[in-house]
Amino acid sequence: MTDKPELMVALLDEYDVRYHNHRSGWQSVRCPNEFGHARGDENPSARLNLTLGLIRCMGCDLNGDAYSVVMVVEGVDFLVAKERLGNPESVREENWII
Repeated sequence: MTDKPELMVALLDEYDVRYHNHRSGWQSVRCPNEFGHARGDENPSARLNLTLGLIRCMGCDLNGDAYSVVMVVEGVDFLVAKERLGNPESVREENWII
């Protein structure tokens, strides 16, 4: 089973976002949503917590886990993001809140 921190690390590696792998708590990183910023993300405007597998950008609407990152950056819905991230068993449809 894949958990949120592992999904976030794999996604950030794919988007070529630099982070400190052994740092706990929140850290500053560049936002993977380069189209959400007028001139790109010149200064790190996102905060990343690898312990929780969460990211929050102060410059655009990117906020949440790896699924949220895929939905915002690639402009897809949750089901496509789920397929894109390998459809892990930890995301079960019976646990969805609709």
